[in-house]
Amino acid sequence: MKPKMNNLIEFLEENNEGLANQIVESVLNHMSLEISQVEKDRAVSMYKSFVKFLCSSLEYEGKNMPAELLEWSKQNAYEQVSANGKISEIIYRYPPTREVFTDLITNWTSQFNLSTDQFTLLLKKVNKMLDISLEETVTAFEEFNAKMKEEFKEEIDIISFPVVPLKESMAVIPLVGKLDQHRSAHLMDSVLPKVNDLKIDFLIVDFSGVNEIDDIAAVNIQNIRRMLRLLGIQMISTGISPHLAKAAISIGIETNSSGNTFKSVKQALEYME
Repeated sequence: MKPKMNNLIEFLEENNEGLANQIVESVLNHMSLEISQVEKDRAVSMYKSFVKFLCSSLEYEGKNMPAELLEWSKQNAYEQVSANGKISEIIYRYPPTREVFTDLITNWTSQFNLSTDQFTLLLKKVNKMLDISLEETVTAFEEFNAKMKEEFKEEIDIISFPVVPLKESMAVIPLVGKLDQHRSAHLMDSVLPKVNDLKIDFLIVDFSGVNEIDDIAAVNIQNIRRMLRLLGIQMISTGISPHLAKAAISIGIETNSSGNTFKSVKQALEYME
């Protein structure tokens, strides 16, 4: 590493916090943007680490970025997405950030009398680091979004399958919406144990709110009926529409076993009295 570049690295290390504050303020001014002090402090902390990794990158002779930078970028990206939630607001800040760094690098080149090659190297290093940060931010957003969707789906599953006791020996589960492989599996794995704990003899599964059922879900429902039978619980189906009946029969599932299927919950209750 040439002496002039070493002088720059020493300058960056000694003025880390001041430079981080300068970068944040300059980006905000470029964007005419106001953010909370919490967000500003988070941004300053991020750029302190960024400047630190820039120094490491300049000291590293290879073309690749330091491994620590990659890990830091992943963690920082996840924290940004978790705190902000809007990917557009995060990405929107990258172009003015590049402009701010270009101005800084131009000033450093003059201040430390760097060569054109060194100026180009600095610019490439910073842009490479910003590219990595951007890529990791997008990836973190996708992963965070997928996680939130999965958690939301689990919450929906929980409230979609309420087990409602009707009498001492009877309960009903009203099903609604689309019944697919995921939801029918949740019904089998999470709801059945609760049903067994109720110590009932009859479980009414009401399909009147179901508008669609796929083949795997239909098979799972048939398996649920068999599992309940082994537990000593009789499953009674109500509210099966012609559309759902046709879908079940087309894959060989019987929906009209005597005493097991009724048009409505009311009809089932009247029959059993």
